[in-house]
Amino acid sequence: MQHFDIKKMKRRDFLKLMGQITSVPLMSAMSELAYGAGPYNDYKALVCVFLFGGNDSHNMIVPLDAARFADYTKNRGPLAIPLANFAANTVTDAAQGSFGFHPRMTQVSALFRSQKLAVVSNVGVILQPTSLANYKNKVNLPPQLFSHSDMQEHWHTANPKAPVTTGWGGRLADMIQTANTGQLSVSISTASSSIFLKGSSAVAIPNVAHQIGSYRTDPKSTIVQRITAWRDWDTNATTGANSQAVYQNSITMLRSNKLEDQFGDVATRSVELNNLILNTLYTGKDASGNYIQSHPINTVFPAGNPLASQLRSVAMMIANRQALGVKRQIFFVSVGGSFDTHSDQLDTSTSTLKPGAGETPTIYGKHADLLGQLDGALKAFYDATVELGVQNNVTTFTESDFSRTLTSNGKGSDHGWGSHHMVMGGAVKGGKIYGQFHNMKINTSALPSNNPFDSGQGRLIPVTSADQYAATLSKWMSNASVGELNTIFPNLVNFGSATDVGFL
Repeated sequence: MQHFDIKKMKRRDFLKLMGQITSVPLMSAMSELAYGAGPYNDYKALVCVFLFGGNDSHNMIVPLDAARFADYTKNRGPLAIPLANFAANTVTDAAQGSFGFHPRMTQVSALFRSQKLAVVSNVGVILQPTSLANYKNKVNLPPQLFSHSDMQEHWHTANPKAPVTTGWGGRLADMIQTANTGQLSVSISTASSSIFLKGSSAVAIPNVAHQIGSYRTDPKSTIVQRITAWRDWDTNATTGANSQAVYQNSITMLRSNKLEDQFGDVATRSVELNNLILNTLYTGKDASGNYIQSHPINTVFPAGNPLASQLRSVAMMIANRQALGVKRQIFFVSVGGSFDTHSDQLDTSTSTLKPGAGETPTIYGKHADLLGQLDGALKAFYDATVELGVQNNVTTFTESDFSRTLTSNGKGSDHGWGSHHMVMGGAVKGGKIYGQFHNMKINTSALPSNNPFDSGQGRLIPVTSADQYAATLSKWMSNASVGELNTIFPNLVNFGSATDVGFL
């Protein structure tokens, strides 16, 4: 018996099989994406940095003009950062004025000034251009607004109106998979499995996202773990049963049931890809058992920074792009739900930096620490792309569930909507703020129309859709036509001709 090979199935047999295990119909348009876009004569990578929990972007970048800053200070209450603390991180957008990055984001602000980083303001999940009246009358709104899990999924799938099983990163990967000649998938994740990188069912097996680990300084560690290298198992056949081989065989062995056999194929492929990555990224072990990297990276990444460790692994994959046979890659890295700062935004109990006498606590605490980690990780990763000579070929961008409310609950902030995001790389038209940066007013019973974009408590209604943001990134990555982008982003047509935000 041979392994069941889904790639060799006739289309009608494949559809029949899929009909037995899912009620979601296959869309032929998705299957056809694999033959679109291109040509791919160069290398490009997208790196999604997802900030789980809802980053308070209202403190990440703040307008400093007198009127908006006065409203910011009034409405943020104990969360407001004093004007003097922005002095070192002040940046200017020619059209929208003066802004300040959070005091802990000194390196990001420098990247902005050197035009290697841009801010896209008031981005969020909307199905069409949305007004306060639309919101109040519940006209075509995304389902389950302000819910963590739902908004995360909406960002990942770019199709909030329908129950879908694919993400926009996966659908983009479906379209560009022919760019890669090797065995490795377009999609690589260093975080927990995400629907963001899941492609359509028609190409799930040849284009399944591969997961790698975070870089560790232990020279005996690698960013992949081989099943055949688990050091606690006895591999010496002369001493008895090889339990390691028994385990490997149990998950890769031939099966009579087609679905079980297909699982074996996927497991076998995972083992083979791990071996491929290990043998490509490392030349082997030295006499001490330390792994030697094929392409050492000299850029120093901040120690004790989980996001930096993930991005260090991404840099290693990029450094070995030619040996891996890839010309297009989509990476997903993340910071866990730490950004959900309802009651501990200013908590300094676990901080290494604490306010001194007379210093404001707002530039310290949990959220400040997280922004400091983001700052150091992004700068190190950009420096690594410069070292590798691919800074113009790698674009890194942030996403998050939502921003937070402008108002404070006393110890933190609650779930918001429109958020500010950063895009970084040599191809970015940096030093600029894209989109419409709202004022910092909130609506009250006395001033119900104080801000036409405040849906309540400073939950700002997005002006730029997550679809437009992602479509701009996808177009740069793939040279996709408008029709191809509309297939990846079903709601993009609702925004007319404004499919490109312009930051690339």
